[in-house]
Amino acid sequence: SEGHTVISNNDGEMLVHTVEHYFDNELEQHEPKKQNLTKVRKQCMRQAIIKAAAKMIGSYAAIIVDPVTENFYAIKAGSSLYFGIGEVDGIPFGLASSDLTAVLKFTKNLVNLREGECVEFSQKKFEVFAFKNIKIRRLNKPNETYTAGEVIPKQVIRSKLRAEDTQLMPPYEFFMEQEIYAEVESSGKLVKLFNGGSNTGRRMMNLLKKEKLLDKIEKLATDIDATDDFDKQLKIFKKFETSEIADKFFQKVKENYKPIYNELVKENFQKKYFFSSNKNTYIDLVNSHFDKKKLLLAKALDTIAEVEDVKDFNASVNQFLQIIKNTYENCGTIYTIACGTSYHATMVASLFFNEIAHTEIIPILPGNFRGQFSKSLHDNDVIIGVSQSGETKDLVDIFNDVDNSGLDIKKIVLVNNMNSTLGQEKSDVSIPINCGPEIAVPATKSFINQITLFYYLAIKVAEMKCKVMHKKQPQNPEIAQIEAELAHRKRSIEDIPALIRETLETTTDAVEMVASKIYMEPSMHILATKITGVAKEGALKIRETVLNHAEGGEASEFKHGPNTILGKNTVFGIKNVKAMFKHYNNVLDEIYTKAESRKIPNKEVQKLTTALTSYIFNRVEPFNLSPACEQLFRETMESFDFFQNAYRNYPLIYVTGPEERDVNLTISQINTHKIRGGDTFVIAEENSKLLCNARNTPYDQENKYYGWGYI
Repeated sequence: SEGHTVISNNDGEMLVHTVEHYFDNELEQHEPKKQNLTKVRKQCMRQAIIKAAAKMIGSYAAIIVDPVTENFYAIKAGSSLYFGIGEVDGIPFGLASSDLTAVLKFTKNLVNLREGECVEFSQKKFEVFAFKNIKIRRLNKPNETYTAGEVIPKQVIRSKLRAEDTQLMPPYEFFMEQEIYAEVESSGKLVKLFNGGSNTGRRMMNLLKKEKLLDKIEKLATDIDATDDFDKQLKIFKKFETSEIADKFFQKVKENYKPIYNELVKENFQKKYFFSSNKNTYIDLVNSHFDKKKLLLAKALDTIAEVEDVKDFNASVNQFLQIIKNTYENCGTIYTIACGTSYHATMVASLFFNEIAHTEIIPILPGNFRGQFSKSLHDNDVIIGVSQSGETKDLVDIFNDVDNSGLDIKKIVLVNNMNSTLGQEKSDVSIPINCGPEIAVPATKSFINQITLFYYLAIKVAEMKCKVMHKKQPQNPEIAQIEAELAHRKRSIEDIPALIRETLETTTDAVEMVASKIYMEPSMHILATKITGVAKEGALKIRETVLNHAEGGEASEFKHGPNTILGKNTVFGIKNVKAMFKHYNNVLDEIYTKAESRKIPNKEVQKLTTALTSYIFNRVEPFNLSPACEQLFRETMESFDFFQNAYRNYPLIYVTGPEERDVNLTISQINTHKIRGGDTFVIAEENSKLLCNARNTPYDQENKYYGWGYI
């Protein structure tokens, strides 16, 4: 009725039609001769976007083009959207995409877009306006508010990411593989933050202080950080690099600080020894030319920035502890809210806080939180949100709901992108997980860094509670034992990167063996004893990478219904179908052999095979067979179970920690399920009892295939 032709079921198409509808309405309010004027069309398009947005329900990001003016409109309504400007061969451009990597391939000059903002851009210029009323909360500052249609001033900032950070690098064939191996480095950098910075950073800081060069390098860092214009930054850096102070600095390092100087010639020096949040800016200043003096200056700048990162991190952790202390003293409740991988990390976090800090935290999905707890919140409760991107819409909505409740509830966020909506606008405290960009769709580094950070925070909360206990009960003999255990746990954090590396290096053969056995299985379950978050994350990784069905959960729960999938079931994969057809072909061979010996004509045999197929799958009795064929049909049906070979053992992957109780519970589950048709694959520390129970063939299946593996 409105003259629109809808050609798909895509809701994105409806957004464009809605904008077009209001755009036409706005144009009709102007004289025909003015309808092609750029000023008029811009005004009409902005009003159309504002009115269309008021009709839309849900989250989206969209780019709409006016073909007459060739102006683009990139709308951010909850979903990810990035905008950058740059030049190619002296020709300016603007570029918008939902994928940051796509923008970084062409420019590092970005304009930060927030929810409710739209950027109008052409080849040479851009302007950002609000397409709805926006209220932006700023910590310790007045709120920032804009009304729909109001222009929002924006500065171009240079991204701290490098294009190399988002590329597939040799020797890896897949992004997922690369990201898994990068967990060693990303977790190591986070652990360095826990320890107050890197060893090379401390060496460099001692050098700068001893040689009285700290003030000069700090000023250089301040001057560079004062501008986002890379050309200006490069000019400042080059000027300092050619100064006498820089020459003195280089000479001192060369003569007196051999450990630092000798590292310069090592491969990937920048990747291994630059740790700050500004590292990519300083690496870019070196401009990929191998120059020892430039590298040392860049490392000195990185050291200054690393010290600030440590200060900011410690300040955030201290704020976190004060909030948790207040909640603990006022008997409040701590909720950890997240989606997907981040939610699984919060499940692991609840285990850490329970075991280490004897503190309850409730991990829950945003939708479940809204249904189960949103009406029963109290003052002094705490919400801990976890998000890699910092833009998770479901989580942002919960934070908004908590703000609107009027209750005194503090909001904490663990986030990778500190410049995000959650990191900057919605939280009282934000703590970085420092995992670098997630390139593969399935999260890898972020999960490892999230659980590493939660482990550290659990220890810090336990230390805080120990201090309180010390004040109240200074003579309590348990305090010394608790402190010793916490000191051991704190030391163990430093082992995490090395343990990840050792696991990757020593389990390759076992992983390949298990993978070859579960390859092409249509479904599997991962069963965990206590560490349910790990099982759920493992199942999610399988679904995301190979698109197969997988479920993860608590092992003992499997026997309460889900174990009916063992034995005969309707879960058929390629292997099942292949086995069934092989069996079916053998049956046909036998039919033809018997028919030939009984002198049954081929035409009759063809009718028999058709009738056989119809009966097997549809249970339709044959009605047009000759007596001889009818007899052969009955014999065949009595002799063969056509689906027998289609049923295969079902793969069960068990995940457990090394505690004796957990191991014994896992052994019980293994023996309960393998006699019903479960293959056994175990991921655990070395344990002879686990190994023995995993590999032993079920007593009644000596002549049948039984799959097992131990990683």
